[in-house]
Amino acid sequence: MNRLQYQINEETMYIVSINNNGNIESRIGETYGDSMECRLTPNKLIERNCRNHSQNYLARKDLSKSLTNITSKIPVIIDLFGAYIYFCTHSDRVHENNWFNIKHIQAYWDNKGMTRIQFSNNEELEVDISYSSFNNQYLNALKLHYRFNQQKEKYQKKEMGMHFQYPSLGRGESAQINETIYHSYINYINGLQARGRV
Repeated sequence: MNRLQYQINEETMYIVSINNNGNIESRIGETYGDSMECRLTPNKLIERNCRNHSQNYLARKDLSKSLTNITSKIPVIIDLFGAYIYFCTHSDRVHENNWFNIKHIQAYWDNKGMTRIQFSNNEELEVDISYSSFNNQYLNALKLHYRFNQQKEKYQKKEMGMHFQYPSLGRGESAQINETIYHSYINYINGLQARGRV
């Protein structure tokens, strides 16, 4: 079935471009089941999923830039919590782009000038990109993952320090504090994106 849209989820491993009678569309692989197709280009799919998580794609790119200083083929965090970090093989100006979820990359190696990737479910896929370029993109995504979580941890420690001033807390009080930290964190991340800085 050729879908008109697709919601990225924790099982999504990759979104790669395919040529369907001259139209660039997407093939999507999940950890379970067969791959599926979507009429949108991979770039459009990424853009729409960023919007589904309350931010536009450009804001996601700006956040990545501010955290890593990466300026080309920028990896992006789709959601607000860093659960879905994707990196691409080409510039986002190229429709024949491919996007990979970093958490599902198990291994990759050179295969006659192309890169063969093994995913978390042991599926393998070959992409037309050199090993060195793919490795660079993978390392950029790792850098984004590390820097984002570093900032998140720093912020959460600060919030915990502000709230945990009393020696003992009941269950209800702990739940309220966690809820407060959650909302504070959302506001913090939205503020970072609005200001374009860390």
